[in-house]
Order: sequence, then structure tokens, then C-alpha cells
Amino acid sequence: MKTVECQEEECATLLLERGADPNVVDICGNTALHYAVFFHNLSLAAKLLSYNAYIDARNKDDLTPLLVAIRERREQMVELLVMSKANIHAVDKKKRTALMLGVKYESANVIRLLLQQGADIFSQDVFGSPAFKVMHTSTPE
Repeated sequence: MKTVECQEEECATLLLERGADPNVVDICGNTALHYAVFFHNLSLAAKLLSYNAYIDARNKDDLTPLLVAIRERREQMVELLVMSKANIHAVDKKKRTALMLGVKYESANVIRLLLQQGADIFSQDVFGSPAFKVMHTSTPE
């Protein structure tokens, strides 16, 4: 995790080659893949995935790397994770899907990608609002 956080790709690669577990979690439940998303390091994210990093790991906020990427407005990372088969139907603590978050953060490219991948516009968050309603009432944070 520390090598990912410090953007030390060569060191991270060496550790992975020597058997380091990419799925170890920190006190907040984040994995190295979460950190690669936080620091927007596409090559490290791809490297971690190639060493079987769990793509749908959840941190203590119940966020997968995909949900973090959407919240952090990292479109290229979202694309990498979606194309690597991240669960687009995963939900956060408020039962918001990736599509709902894409709408909330006004990311047209993310919304388009998620819809192309079959995102459900009818799933509801804890307030009973489906994605299509969020699309019409969305306000930025």
C-alpha cells in the first residue's frame, strides 16, 4: 500500500513479484487498489489487477475502487475498472449505485459507459430514489 501511495511503481512491482498480497487492508479497509484509485495511477491499478487484486473490495465506507473512482471524478480509472469487470451494481452505504454516483457527480462519460454496460436505472437508494429520478434532480455536492 505504501509503495502505491508513494507512486513507487518499480518497488510495488518488485514486491508483487516476490509474493506481496495486493488484498491486505489498512485500518480504513482500503486496499492497494483503493490507493491506486485515490492517487489516479492507472498503471499501478492495472498492475495490481494483474496480480489478482480484488476489484470489488469494500472499505469501511462500503466503497469499492469503482465507487471511489466515480466519487473522485477519475474517468479513465472508471473505464479501466469497468473494462476489468468491476461490479457496476455495487452500492455504497446509502445504496447508491455507480450510475447514481455518476449522475450525482455530473459525469456524462461515466454515465454513458455504465449505461452501455447495462447499469440498472431502476435500482433505488435508501431514500427510494431510482437512478432515473436522480438524473433529473441531481445537484452537485
